[in-house]
Amino acid sequence: MARMIPAVISPNVKSDAEKKIFKWFEEAPNTDDWIVLHSLGIAQHVSLIHGEVDFLVLAPKYGIFALEVKGGRVSRKDGIWYFTNRFGETDSKSRGPFEQAWDAIHSIMEKIVPSRTDIDHKNVEKMIYGIGAMFPDIDYETVGAEEEPWQVFDCKDGKKVRDYIVRLSSGARAAWERTYGPMPKNKIPNVNDVNYLLSILRKDFDKTVALRAKIDYADQELISLTNKQYQCLDQIEENRRVIVYGPAGTGKTLLAMKQARNEVLKGKKVAFICYNSSLGKWFQEAFKAENDMGIPSFVGTFHSLLLDIVKKANETITIPSSQEAKNEFYKNTLPDMALEYLLEKEPEYDEIIIDEAQDLINEKYLDVLDLLLIKGFERGCWKMFGDFSNQAIYSGGMSGQNMFDLIEDRTAFARCKLVENCRNTRQICFAIEIITGFKAPSDLWSKIVGPPVSYTTYKNEDEELVKLEELLFNLTDKEHIENGDIIILSPYTREKSIVSRIDTTKIRDFTFKSGNHITFSTIQSFKGLDSKVVILTDIDGFSPEQLMYVALSRARSGLFVLETKSASEEYNQLFIRRKINA
Repeated sequence: MARMIPAVISPNVKSDAEKKIFKWFEEAPNTDDWIVLHSLGIAQHVSLIHGEVDFLVLAPKYGIFALEVKGGRVSRKDGIWYFTNRFGETDSKSRGPFEQAWDAIHSIMEKIVPSRTDIDHKNVEKMIYGIGAMFPDIDYETVGAEEEPWQVFDCKDGKKVRDYIVRLSSGARAAWERTYGPMPKNKIPNVNDVNYLLSILRKDFDKTVALRAKIDYADQELISLTNKQYQCLDQIEENRRVIVYGPAGTGKTLLAMKQARNEVLKGKKVAFICYNSSLGKWFQEAFKAENDMGIPSFVGTFHSLLLDIVKKANETITIPSSQEAKNEFYKNTLPDMALEYLLEKEPEYDEIIIDEAQDLINEKYLDVLDLLLIKGFERGCWKMFGDFSNQAIYSGGMSGQNMFDLIEDRTAFARCKLVENCRNTRQICFAIEIITGFKAPSDLWSKIVGPPVSYTTYKNEDEELVKLEELLFNLTDKEHIENGDIIILSPYTREKSIVSRIDTTKIRDFTFKSGNHITFSTIQSFKGLDSKVVILTDIDGFSPEQLMYVALSRARSGLFVLETKSASEEYNQLFIRRKINA
């Protein structure tokens, strides 16, 4: 993999061709010592006040190459170039990509002037260099006077950008030797030369990318990736009963909401349910934001639906105060009361859609669904979305396979598996793998690069408080990240968390009306939700693994972990163990 600078392609880049080629260089094999600069600005351009080259490749043993990229349809007539994008819009230019690349590389090489005292690199401005033009969307058949065939990259090259650079190097070297004879060894750059060239070139364009920018870039790319998951909707539409399953971040919730809207707009009466109360409130707000288009008849938690049912029966409801009695009430008493009422009523819903379904699979709850659904659970329409392997923290120990078996005993259903992570950056995926042991095939992990996961160790509560406040100051005042994009998660309630020592006006408990404020939630209550930036506090160990999986996967782009010394040592052991077993 080549080193890309900047490491993340800006979301402002509109060219799909540049995005593809950026990715191809980023993933190219046997290019670990290469440096590829994208959109290098050139202040002293030979023909323009200010110029830019799409890619500049610094490749040890091969040379320095300026590459111009042209996507879509390309043609040339009477010396004029015509470029047609995917929308059918055509732009014409008198200067073609080869001329642009030559102007760029000459401007760049003239700028490379080593220091007189730097004798180790006195010949860098004389290194072998060349140009190329890349047309990844077309078969570039006609070669004119401006170019050589070996300078062209087109759709026949596929993704083989490394082979292309090797070809450019061979062509440039042969052209030089036809004029000057055998090429001296000092014209071939080595790794040190390439790094020295970078130290000269990057000063003018690669200012340190702000953490906010890195997070924003990664977040926008992750949002665009979720569109791939909609392909699963075709399979959902073709089946009455479907379980959509996959690990965190694979787009299940977005698909569930899309399916619900589709069915409502068809005129169906739909119930959209989940287990977690915070998630249920989020769904209510999210559907309201659709301006009355495709809002299900019921949106909320399964137990709030049961409470509504029991209230219709004019039953007196007394919710116990103790936690143990309350758990028994929601697990057994309330479902029994609802079942008694539903046995006397006609089924109400054309379709039921369940998000985080792994939290709601047991015999009694399925009996309730059976009586709510027109045609019942066996023949009616329902869709379940969940992570049955890693996030079943309320299942009472029931395995994902046992859940599938339980449902299969009652009826037939289609399965749709999602595998590509489209919520978390590559760095967050790596943290999930090390800490929880969950390992997806490498090509299914997120490809989006974000900032590194930050781990901060503290000795005691006082030090944790200081470091948390410093982190919040750096994120908000120095990096200018919006308060509303930051949530603090803890395995403990606020009263037992370090956050209890911070004024509630500065850090509010998470609700959907928190506005632009930093918020706090337990990990359990935030399950099913996500945030651009997550700070994990009070981490004195990385178990249980399912809870840690939920915690880590809530962060889309920025993840910060405040851990005790013992937790830090545990992480180091996990890191070593996972690497040995890799």
